[in-house]
Amino acid sequence: MFSIQNMIVALILGILVCITYRITYSGVAYNKRFNTSLMMLTLITTMVMNILASSLALSLGMVGALSIIRFRTAVKDPRDTTYIFWAIAIGLGAGSSNYYVVAIGSIFVVIISLILSFGFKDSNSYLIIVRGNLESLETVRSSLFQIYKACKLRAETVTENHIEIVYQIKIRKNENIKEYEKLKSIEGVEFVNMVAQDGETLG
Repeated sequence: MFSIQNMIVALILGILVCITYRITYSGVAYNKRFNTSLMMLTLITTMVMNILASSLALSLGMVGALSIIRFRTAVKDPRDTTYIFWAIAIGLGAGSSNYYVVAIGSIFVVIISLILSFGFKDSNSYLIIVRGNLESLETVRSSLFQIYKACKLRAETVTENHIEIVYQIKIRKNENIKEYEKLKSIEGVEFVNMVAQDGETLG
């Protein structure tokens, strides 16, 4: 009975984690699979806690089993790591029947996440993809930094005759999003694409 109750509490709070992650996500490419894995991680951790609570021998065996697991997937955004720890914390609390601790703690985390994401948010992130010949590279770079003050190189592919660069930019409230179209007039540039946060191509 308590195991089912623990899983239900973990499921509800896991959904809360997923919703909070989706609302407060500010990156360029939202990963739905990672968000779904957060809820699964919450339920799995709760299930493990239920198993460990039933037997000391199982607890020792589980520690030995987990010690040989190696996770090779790198977490690119440090903020994603906090959501992983949040999901694990909920699983630990729900699995040990500490409902009030994880519920109140999760409410605080949600409030703080919303305040930090929207209260201090003054820009939107986009990706600009430019393809052209090698001679146009320096002109494109200088033009980008003139148009947008916040630019960061994310990828660069060079062949014998062409180059493709990907810059992440942040557009502030007083900046025109369509300014990137100026890059199309540069001699040697073949195409310019801007990708919004949700993956939609703007041009």
